[in-house]
Amino acid sequence: MPVAPDHDALIGQSLGRAIREARTARKLSMRALAAEAEISQPFLSTIENGQTMPSLASLYRIAKVLGISPSALLPAMPEPEVVHLSRADAGAWAPIADVANAGVHRVISSAGARAATVQEYRIEPGQYMGDWFESDGDLTVYVVTGRITVSIEGRGEWELGAGDAIAHPGALRNRWSVVGDDPVRILLVYAGSR
Repeated sequence: MPVAPDHDALIGQSLGRAIREARTARKLSMRALAAEAEISQPFLSTIENGQTMPSLASLYRIAKVLGISPSALLPAMPEPEVVHLSRADAGAWAPIADVANAGVHRVISSAGARAATVQEYRIEPGQYMGDWFESDGDLTVYVVTGRITVSIEGRGEWELGAGDAIAHPGALRNRWSVVGDDPVRILLVYAGSR
């Protein structure tokens, strides 16, 4: 599994590259820039190589010598990832509950920058689906295949078939049960509270 790069390290590398590019564009040596910015040449070298970050005062002095604003050296905020692809064979399946005969689920898409988490559930007839659940935020239950009953404490019970969905606040205690002898696939969309 690839390891996500350290965000601070990426900022440092981008800042160092911007300083080096601005310095070479102005035909300044590293020694000349360091002297005029009142920092040591070895320290400037570590900045340009992305190994360290300058203080705000040092960044301003470097920018002044380069004849640009400090913000021109700072990396732009990266755009949030807007596309998330989830293949049918991706994601680890985990039991719904810690019992021998529990249905399973997997996370398809998690909140992160998005406002919702999507989980897929697969339950065979007779498998345990858990007890009463409650959470913050809002829930949408969409039945892909099979039939289930959704019970919401104090509100009622609804039987859902393929293509049916029900949405409700997660704070309402709820539970599901399989109807009939067919396996069930469910998508649960959880939108966290703000």
